[in-house]
Amino acid sequence: MSPEPSRHFPAPRILNALAADRFFGFNETTSTVFTGVYLAPEGTTAWGPNEALNDKDKVWDAHERLAFKSAARGKFDLKVVDRSGRVCIKRGLDLTKDLTFDIREQDLLECGK
Repeated sequence: MSPEPSRHFPAPRILNALAADRFFGFNETTSTVFTGVYLAPEGTTAWGPNEALNDKDKVWDAHERLAFKSAARGKFDLKVVDRSGRVCIKRGLDLTKDLTFDIREQDLLECGK
């Protein structure tokens, strides 16, 4: 007869789900709201899904944390699109060790439209 599962520990499949990495970005700008937020493997233009859609109001507001659901460990470029349509790319996000990153005003200095 096999022992009864412990009532103090979650089942192994739940442990695996709990151990999954969760990635977050922080919008540290003073007032920029992003309607488009995309990750691509570093040096490519293979942009993933719009991560802004993960937020309850579907935009990444200034001073807000955003969950990146399609991210995994690796190095990425970040493309953000603000409400006016201005596109900015922040290159070289290193998510091999960190689970968080931020975007700041200085990251938006050389944006195009």
